[in-house]
Amino acid sequence: MIRGLLVLDENLASSIALRYAGQLSAYMPIQFKAAHVEDPSNSKRTVGTGWVQRTWEKGIEDAGIQTVQRLIKTEKVGCQFLGAPQVFIGNRDDELLEALSQGNYDLFVEGNLNTSNVNDFYNLINAKLYSKSKRLMLIVKNLVNPGKIVLICGDGVDPDILVPQFVKFIKETSFISIDLLFYKFQESDSPVLLAKTEGGSAFSKIEEMLQENDIKIHDNKVVCGTPEQTANLFRGYGLAFTTFPTRKSVRLELLANIPTPIILCR
Repeated sequence: MIRGLLVLDENLASSIALRYAGQLSAYMPIQFKAAHVEDPSNSKRTVGTGWVQRTWEKGIEDAGIQTVQRLIKTEKVGCQFLGAPQVFIGNRDDELLEALSQGNYDLFVEGNLNTSNVNDFYNLINAKLYSKSKRLMLIVKNLVNPGKIVLICGDGVDPDILVPQFVKFIKETSFISIDLLFYKFQESDSPVLLAKTEGGSAFSKIEEMLQENDIKIHDNKVVCGTPEQTANLFRGYGLAFTTFPTRKSVRLELLANIPTPIILCR
């Protein structure tokens, strides 16, 4: 059973992430812990110490639980939850990093609809929460059926990181199909499909490692084009899986532009 930490706020991004989590549970054995973070630094209120402080924190916690429960009730999702929602008070990245570690979670999930700006996406995945966590990190961009997965490789993707993490994730699931896509940059009028040999030794190694783990690939292709053009090819997929980009690159630009929910691993 996979354990996922699902962070929710009362907004559209969280609503979509919650509904996507419900759809994801139809394809894999997964349970979610719903969580919410209140950062006191964003509050203009000042509080005292001792009993006053504890009372204030209890009020914040109760309000946060009501926020999450109201969202869950409104969306009526079918996923399984691990007990009552959990509310953290403090710095968002610090609190969630601690929760991921202490809760022994396999997957972190949050909604983020504003990732098409490359700088915003870069800042998101290089913030403390993403850069320090060792868990799989799922960014939900749109509400789509997650049954069809694409495994993204290209420059900067280490097969020895990508494949073991993917195999571990995909175990005991019932996804409809899995495609393998190698991305290369090229200025052109539209994306071009190249011969598999253009993917080089890394592409071949990933194929071999997947076969060794009895992972059946429905389609594999090498795609060449600009990030913006190539991103349109992902509209038929419900989930993308790849490694963290280590720097600003064309693959990072591609990941920022694709409309598909993305799982990043390291």
